[in-house]
Amino acid sequence: MKPTNSNKKTKKNRSLFYRVSAWLHLWLGLVSGIVVVIISLTAALLTFEEEIRLVLEAPHEKVTKTAGQKLLPPSQLAAVVKEKFGWSSVYGVMYRGEGRSAMIPYYKDRSNYQQALVNPYTGEVLHNRKLNDDFFRFMLMGHYQLWLPRPIGKPVVAYSTLIFVITLITGLVLWWPKKWTRATKNASFKVKWPATPKRFNYDLHNVVGFYSLLIALVLALTGMIYGMEWFRNTSFWIASGGETEVFERMHSDTTLATPKGQVDEDVLVTNLLESGLDPAQNRFSIFYPRGKSGVWNLQVNPSLINTFERRSYYFEQGSLELLKKDPEFSEANGGDQLMKLNYDLHLGLIGGIWTKIIAFLVCIISASLPITGFIIWWGKKKRKSKAKPKQKALQKRRIPVPA
Repeated sequence: MKPTNSNKKTKKNRSLFYRVSAWLHLWLGLVSGIVVVIISLTAALLTFEEEIRLVLEAPHEKVTKTAGQKLLPPSQLAAVVKEKFGWSSVYGVMYRGEGRSAMIPYYKDRSNYQQALVNPYTGEVLHNRKLNDDFFRFMLMGHYQLWLPRPIGKPVVAYSTLIFVITLITGLVLWWPKKWTRATKNASFKVKWPATPKRFNYDLHNVVGFYSLLIALVLALTGMIYGMEWFRNTSFWIASGGETEVFERMHSDTTLATPKGQVDEDVLVTNLLESGLDPAQNRFSIFYPRGKSGVWNLQVNPSLINTFERRSYYFEQGSLELLKKDPEFSEANGGDQLMKLNYDLHLGLIGGIWTKIIAFLVCIISASLPITGFIIWWGKKKRKSKAKPKQKALQKRRIPVPA
C-alpha cells in the first residue's frame, strides 16, 4: 500500500519538528551550558545548608532547655545583641523551635548583613554569623547572580534558566523514539552495563536526563518565579484564574502614642504564646517596623520543616491593632497558594528530607547534562572532521566513466 500525500506531509512535519528541536537543543545548550552548571552545583550545595550548619555550628545552633525555663522576650534578646555588637537596630527576632538558638538578623545594606545566634532562654550570645564572609552566602550569590552585580547577574541567571527549560523540552522530543520496540525501550529507559565510555556518557545524558526531567523542570520554573517579574505575574494570573498579585504596604498612625511602659514586640509575642501556641512545635518571628509609620510583622509557622503554611500578621505600632493577616493556605486563591509553595518546591522542602535528597540528586544531574551533551557534540564533530578528508580522497580516486 502506497503512502498517501497526507502521511508524507505528516512525516515531513515530524522530521522538520525534530530537526528544529535538535538545533535548539544543541545551540541553546552550548550557549547556556556554563551558567547552568554553576546554577546547578551551587543549588546542590545549598540544598542541605541547614543540616550542614546544624552539624558544623552545633555549639551555636543547638541549645538545651532546663526545667522551668521560659523564652525571653524579644526586646531583651535584641538589646543584648545590640549592646554586644554595637548595632543601632535589628531586623527582627526569630524563634526557631525548641532546642534551637534564636536568630537575630542585622541588615544595614547589601554589604553588611549579619545574623546573631542567641540562647532564647538565657540571653547568652552564642555566635555572630557575618554573611559576607559566609560560604553558603557566597554560594547563594553565585546561584542568584553569578557573583556579578545584581542588575547584570540576576537576568543572566534567570534567562539561562529559561533556556535550560527549553533544552529540557527539546531533549524530551529528541529522546522520544520514532517507534516503541523492545530495543528502543531498553535504549531509552536503561543504562547499558557494561559499556564503552562513549556509550556510558550517552546514557548519562539520554537516560538519566529523562528520569530527572520532571523534577528539573519544577526546580527551574520555581527559580524563574524569583528571577523574572513577568513570569511570576503570569504564573500567578494563571494559577489564580485571572487575578493579579497585590502587594499592600500598610502604615501605622503616627499621631498615636505608645502607652507608657508598653513594649510592643513583647506584648505581641506574649499574646501569641498565651493564645496556646506551642513554641516547641512552631517557628515564629517578630520583625520590626520600617520607618516611623511602619508596622509590626508577626510570622507564625506551624511546621519546623516547610514554609508554605506560614502566616503573617500585621499590627499597628502603639495601638497594636491587627491591620491584616494572611489567609490560611487552604483558604488562599490558587495564585497565593503557588507563591506559598514556591520556596518549598524550589528547595525540595515540600516532603522533608527525602524530597531534599531527590532535589540534590537532580541538581547534580542537571549540572552534568551540559557536560555530557558537550562531549556527545564534540565526538560527532571530530568524526565529521575526520570523514571529510577521506571523502575528498575517494572523490579524487574515482575514474570518470567514458561517455
